Amino acid sequence: MAKDKIYGYGIFFLTIIFLIIYTYYVPIQSWIGADHELMFNPLNLAVADLVMVPVYLATLMIGFIIAWIGITMATTPPPEPIDLDDLNLDEEEFEEEEEEEKDD
Repeated sequence: MAKDKIYGYGIFFLTIIFLIIYTYYVPIQSWIGADHELMFNPLNLAVADLVMVPVYLATLMIGFIIAWIGITMATTPPPEPIDLDDLNLDEEEFEEEEEEEKDD
């Protein structure tokens, strides 16, 4: 397996693991109290909850973008190498172009 595939799968799986752990510890633990009763009340949000929700959603969005980049790295085939013999580059053409540029 190529290095870019290994890096891609590594980025993907590490990001998904991070998002699962982040989802468990940030919103779920803040809404469940010490006695494990559901404390989240949508009609009476605290200021910390109002700040936490957009930050949590932004973190999820960035995490999903990073995971998407990782899976794209892992599934995209590498580009084919360029064969310089097929390009038919002649040194004479380059020399003529350089002389024309010098004359101008």
